Amino acid sequence: MLIDWFTVSAQAINFLILVALLKRFLYGPVLRAMDRREERLASCFAEAENKRLEAQQLEENYRSLLQELEEARGVKLRQVEEEIEDQRHKLLAAARQEAAEIQSAWAASIRDERSSFFTELKKRVGSEMLNIARKSLGDLANIELEQLMVERFNERLAQLDRNEQQQVALAASERGVLVRSPFTLPPELRDRLTQGVRQALGEEIDMQYQDRADMPLGIELTVGGLKLSWGVDSYFEQLERDVATLYDAQAATVSEGSP
Repeated sequence: MLIDWFTVSAQAINFLILVALLKRFLYGPVLRAMDRREERLASCFAEAENKRLEAQQLEENYRSLLQELEEARGVKLRQVEEEIEDQRHKLLAAARQEAAEIQSAWAASIRDERSSFFTELKKRVGSEMLNIARKSLGDLANIELEQLMVERFNERLAQLDRNEQQQVALAASERGVLVRSPFTLPPELRDRLTQGVRQALGEEIDMQYQDRADMPLGIELTVGGLKLSWGVDSYFEQLERDVATLYDAQAATVSEGSP
């Protein structure tokens, strides 16, 4: 087989020309277009990365701000709770103070009322007993009440033990004796009472008499700070203690039932 070298050479030259033309007019523009597209994609990717970083930074800022707000909210909430608790303690203390003052005023009112009641009771009962005793003794035995009281007082004075008698006698010798009664003693009874006192305490004792209409029925002997009495006062005091006990029990019941 014979090879036509001219034809082979011509085809090789044509092929090289074709490659040169394709490179010049086809591959070059395509490669440049691909390069520009790659550059745009790289720019888009870089811009997207920047956006992502900005979004991440914004997210971190938002989380930090949210945490600060949450901490500030917690602090404010604790302050409000402390203020509420402090105000509650103040209101409770004020309420307790007011309740204590009301209770104290109520107790003082009860004491005043009770004192007035016993004072009035002493006056009325003493007066009534004096009248009744006068009338009863006068009707039954024809003995004056004052006489009986003087005799009973002298008996009690004579029954003092030795130490008490010496103590009263010493005070009486220095300051004298004051005898008080709710009625005026007749002269003969004063003499009898003076005789009884001086027999018990000493013949030189100075005696003074005083009428006290507001005192209970009886005779009271005062020597300085010492006091010796006989009469219904002791019965009044026992009655006062009994009534006071009942009064306090009733007051305690009312206090427990009050709000």
